[in-house]
Amino acid sequence: MPAHLLVEVETHNQELMTEYRKHTPGLVGQFGGRFTVRGGATETVEGDWQPQRIVFIEFPDMAALKAFYAAPAYQPVLQMRLDAGRSRAVAVEGEACAPSHAFLMVDFAVTDPATLATYFRQVQPLVSAQGGRLVVRSDKTEAIEAGWQPERLTVVGFPDMAALRACYFSDAYQALRNLRLSATRSRAILVEGV
Repeated sequence: MPAHLLVEVETHNQELMTEYRKHTPGLVGQFGGRFTVRGGATETVEGDWQPQRIVFIEFPDMAALKAFYAAPAYQPVLQMRLDAGRSRAVAVEGEACAPSHAFLMVDFAVTDPATLATYFRQVQPLVSAQGGRLVVRSDKTEAIEAGWQPERLTVVGFPDMAALRACYFSDAYQALRNLRLSATRSRAILVEGV
């Protein structure tokens, strides 16, 4: 099962971060990983989640993700990123991202499970109509950096930002969004992929 590394980065030393970015693609590739989001445009649509930069990397499985993160060759490169600013990261299993190039990411805590179940039953046809597909829907995230551990994480991929925005801001989805918000404490962003 594919595994994803979701990293939120706030940069304070741009020169060091630029150096870090030069080294990561080759290292990610050595472990079968690929960037699906690498700092694309981000729009906060729910709550107070306002990341400066989001990175979302897909690996063939959780073992490959953890091998990458623990690799001796990555440790000095990782230290560059840590020294360049603040970051937090989680690992989570899910589905392959392809062919998605835009993502709705929702970090939430459930307050009303029955209402949330109703939302999930109704939302799939609406999302599918815009080419959207579920990439991650999990209550099993693993904190990798800075203790970030969402109670639940959902990532929905879309062909592009136009399709994502058409779905998210549609009247039909806004009604379902309100149903979800009544059953959760949510923070959500729209993110442009690679």
